[in-house]
Amino acid sequence: MIKYKELELIFSSFECDKNCPYCTAKITKWPIKDNCLDKLLDKLILLKKKNIRFKYFIISGNGEPSLNSYDDLKKVKDITNYVDIFDEKRLQSSGNIFYEDDKFKLLKDDFMIEITRCYFDSKKDMEILGYKRDYINTENFKKANIRLNYVMMKNKTFDEYLDEIKMFIDKYPNIKTVSLKTLNVNTLNDDTNNKYSKWILENGLTKRDSDKIINYMSSRAIFKCKDEKFFDRYEWIYRGIPITFYVKKLDYGYANMVYYGGELVDYHLHHILFEEM
Repeated sequence: MIKYKELELIFSSFECDKNCPYCTAKITKWPIKDNCLDKLLDKLILLKKKNIRFKYFIISGNGEPSLNSYDDLKKVKDITNYVDIFDEKRLQSSGNIFYEDDKFKLLKDDFMIEITRCYFDSKKDMEILGYKRDYINTENFKKANIRLNYVMMKNKTFDEYLDEIKMFIDKYPNIKTVSLKTLNVNTLNDDTNNKYSKWILENGLTKRDSDKIINYMSSRAIFKCKDEKFFDRYEWIYRGIPITFYVKKLDYGYANMVYYGGELVDYHLHHILFEEM
C-alpha cells in the first residue's frame, strides 16, 4: 500500500470573504475550471484499486469552499464516505462555514474544520487577514472539531508564538490539533514579483526558518515523533493536544495529490502517472 499525506479537492472559484495578504490562490493563479464532481467517484475508485490511501482528505479552494452549493458539498461528502481511503477528512474555511447553518450541519460530524489565524486577538487577526465577522465566537464554532493553522509572523518572538498557541488551546477545548504554518512564497513558479510574495518575504516565516522553529519548539514542549516517507513530521504536545510542523523532504507538494477540474494532479498541475507507481 502507498500512503500519501493528503488528497486535496480544490473548488475552482475565487470567491472569498477574506482578503489575506499572502493569498495562495492569487500567487499560483490556477486557471478557473469546471469542478467536474461527476468524475470524482471514478477517480477515488481508481486510487483504491491502486491500493493508495491518504492520511487526509481536504476540501479546499481558490476561494472559500463553503461558498459552494449545498448539493456540491453533499456530493463530495457522500462520495468520500463511500470510497473509504482516508484516515481523516477536513474542510478548510475562512470561518464562513460557521454562518452557513445547513452546510455546517451537513459536514460537522464527518469533517474537521480547518481555520487559519495569525493572532489570538480577533481584532488583530481580522485586520491582517481582511475579514469582518468574528467567527470564533459563534455557537457553530464551539460545536466543531477544529484544526488551527497558526501562521508564524516575523514581528513576534518564538515565546509569543508558543504563548498564543497555549491560549488558543486553553480557551477553546474543541481545538483538536494545531499546525505551525510557514508561508510558501510561490507554490507554482517561485516568481516573487507580486504583492503577495513580497508581503510574505517582509512579514512571514518561510520554510527557510524551519530549523529555528524546530529547535525552539523542541526546547519548550514535549517532543513525540517525526520522520515519514515524504516529509519529517514534528509533533509537540501541550495538554494532550498535538502541535505539528511538517518539513518536506522532496519537492513541494510531492506528498500530496490534488483533484482539480476532474483530474488528479500535483501542485504543479502535472497529471499523476499511475503507471510509474
